[in-house]
Amino acid sequence: MNAVLDAKPVAAVAADDVFVRFGPDGRLHGVLSGAPGAGPTLLLPSAGLQPRSGPFRLHALLAQRLAALGIRTFRYDIPGVGEAPRLPECDATQATIAALDQLEALHGCRVFAVGGICSAADTGWDVANVDTRVSAVLLLDGLCYTGPWYYYARALELLRRLPREWRHFARKLRGRMRGNAGLDSTDFRSWPSHAQAREQFAAMLARDVRLLCIFSGGYADRFLHPRQFEWAFGAAARDPRVNLHYWPDCDHTYFGRDQRERLIEAIAGWMSRLPRSPAG
Repeated sequence: MNAVLDAKPVAAVAADDVFVRFGPDGRLHGVLSGAPGAGPTLLLPSAGLQPRSGPFRLHALLAQRLAALGIRTFRYDIPGVGEAPRLPECDATQATIAALDQLEALHGCRVFAVGGICSAADTGWDVANVDTRVSAVLLLDGLCYTGPWYYYARALELLRRLPREWRHFARKLRGRMRGNAGLDSTDFRSWPSHAQAREQFAAMLARDVRLLCIFSGGYADRFLHPRQFEWAFGAAARDPRVNLHYWPDCDHTYFGRDQRERLIEAIAGWMSRLPRSPAG
């Protein structure tokens, strides 16, 4: 049974938060915020080891902002993260589809956006490729492949440095190119091949899925130049349904308050412009 939480009211928000159980035997749970409406519901899975409230409570703050605009959000822990138990039979994608089923069956949600930071962006990508109820994907430091523009930006960074720093930086760059210079942001993420990702990207656009892609300065081992995105995904990257931003002044988890507020406003504006009915 779903229980209504004693959530503190937010200015201009009348609806309380609702605690929702879903997944195998109802062992997963999350918080649905906002009053019912016709627009998409934004699902925010936990990312990495961050609980459902998000890094520095980003998800909770975003839910408040969107609720004030009449947009619902669902923030939840994937199996093995936060308060959720490990479920060998249920991964992040399966858990998210179970959440879609529950929100549709019991709470009247019909259209969905899914995503978040890092591995949460990957979850949004994966679910959008297997479930047509997802009409939008939020990709914060999400899938992207390096290529020539990435190494061009690396070379420019080298040229901006003092000559005495070149040898150290060049050695570090060579290590990155060989893939053996320390931890890579994709070491704990499972991505499709570059060719598969291009096909999936084009397939999402073919069914009118909208994408908000924001890359931060904290993702420098994967993304360094805006033109890198088009190299990775082809001409489809210029589609008007794709919103791309590169914010090198922001870190990966949006630690600074100004950074979080900037991100929240960008997502709120994007969500407000999304179609209010299923794609296609």
